Amino acid sequence: MFVQTYKRSSAIDSLEVDQEGGLARVFFNNGNGYLYSGVNKKQIKSLLSNPLAQSFGKWVNKNCVNADTTIAEYYTA
Repeated sequence: MFVQTYKRSSAIDSLEVDQEGGLARVFFNNGNGYLYSGVNKKQIKSLLSNPLAQSFGKWVNKNCVNADTTIAEYYTA
């Protein structure tokens, strides 16, 4: 089940994560959306437990965009 986070960033319009499935749906301010699979579940748990502790943009870059374990597919709502 996806949980939406509510902090905005300069690059990210919305971020939804599914800890059990290791998934993240990211919608960027430019209108593009991606579904990332293979996201580290511990990192998702950390994000959910304290979402204000880190930049969403940095979290997405580290755990989705630049992570070796993730697969991205273009996503539209």
